[in-house]
Amino acid sequence: MMKLQFPVVGLLSGMLLLSCNSSDKKLSADKNNSDSTVKMQQSAESTNDTTATKEHKTDLKTVELVKLKLSTMFKDDLAKNLIDAQSRKFKLFEYNLNEDPKKEIFVGLTGSYFCGSGGCTLLLLSPEGELINKFTVVDYPIMVGNTTSKGWKDLILPSNGKDHLMKFNGKNYPSNPSTQAVHPVDAKQDLVKGLNPTDESFDW
Repeated sequence: MMKLQFPVVGLLSGMLLLSCNSSDKKLSADKNNSDSTVKMQQSAESTNDTTATKEHKTDLKTVELVKLKLSTMFKDDLAKNLIDAQSRKFKLFEYNLNEDPKKEIFVGLTGSYFCGSGGCTLLLLSPEGELINKFTVVDYPIMVGNTTSKGWKDLILPSNGKDHLMKFNGKNYPSNPSTQAVHPVDAKQDLVKGLNPTDESFDW
């Protein structure tokens, strides 16, 4: 009987060792799979972050174009030192409003020289920097509508605490939003917004 016990004990020990090795391999494989999943998720998040950064990156050529335009438009008042330092800052927002491949440029002016109780002066420039529209008493941010008029996107501009619908007439948009129809904005609407308070400001 004693001679039979040793093989049995040896067999049981071998089975236990194999079971432990199998569990260790499974745990190692699970860990490797988990690490791979985390790395893939981190890689995807990094890619998304990069994409988002590219989408919101301001074109420095556009910034310089706007600076030149503002310096030319207001050269007389600048020469007379009528525009204070805070008013010599602007926000920038580019969006393709029509069917051509280039983006138009919204320039949000700031400071007491351009802003009052009703809002601020907003400029809309062509991709080449030519003035299309000068809006008065506009609050920020502005919105681009989902509808079009004469081939141009409708705008929704806040003014005096209300949102107003601005339609292109073939040459330009109305200059004063407060005189246009009030346009209630549905919170569920997926509207493009620009000139947010958190956007970068540029000196000119």
